[in-house]
Amino acid sequence: MRPGGIAPLCWNRIEIRFIDFLLNPKRVKKLKMNSLGKDSLLTLWAIPKKEEIPLFLESKRLIDNKLKGPSFPIHMTLAAQFDLNLSKVKNLEEEIAKRINPIEISYKGYGMKDYFFQAFYVKVDLNQNLQSARSKICDIVKIEDEEFMPHLSLYYGKKSLEKKQSLLAELPEIEGSFTAQTFYLVSFDPKNIEWKILNSIHLREV
Repeated sequence: MRPGGIAPLCWNRIEIRFIDFLLNPKRVKKLKMNSLGKDSLLTLWAIPKKEEIPLFLESKRLIDNKLKGPSFPIHMTLAAQFDLNLSKVKNLEEEIAKRINPIEISYKGYGMKDYFFQAFYVKVDLNQNLQSARSKICDIVKIEDEEFMPHLSLYYGKKSLEKKQSLLAELPEIEGSFTAQTFYLVSFDPKNIEWKILNSIHLREV
């Protein structure tokens, strides 16, 4: 046990690869776009800074141990499951980097819904800068700018609200903020419920 009675985290291979990507993005081999499955869709993520990850992983580990959901890095989805001609991906990355500034992400407390992709999460404040960035992203990737409920995903699945609520007392309090200076372009395979990080998009400084 660590000081304070908190057990040390045992990270799985997906989490280790993701943390390695954050610490050493040039060392991690990028996936080739033409290696994606024909049914794969693209998503755009923001993720907590590396120094914030252990707190989120502690919560995610407790939830995963009880609810047994699919493995994925902790993230906030900015645009979900859009389709794009692979030849236009480079233009997409350049447009996002040019039009969007780093964003302050403030989070506090847990939330849950009876939806697979919003099953258990950390709540994020929808401030003006985040809403503006979301609208620009929707314009860039050509999807409708529908109602946006930002959150940092911890668990995907169909467990009952009652079962999920029973875990709240075991989870550490969570509150803070970080600046998202990098977005991640991710492929999503809906058939196998799998995600692969394709590339990082570094936002321009204000």
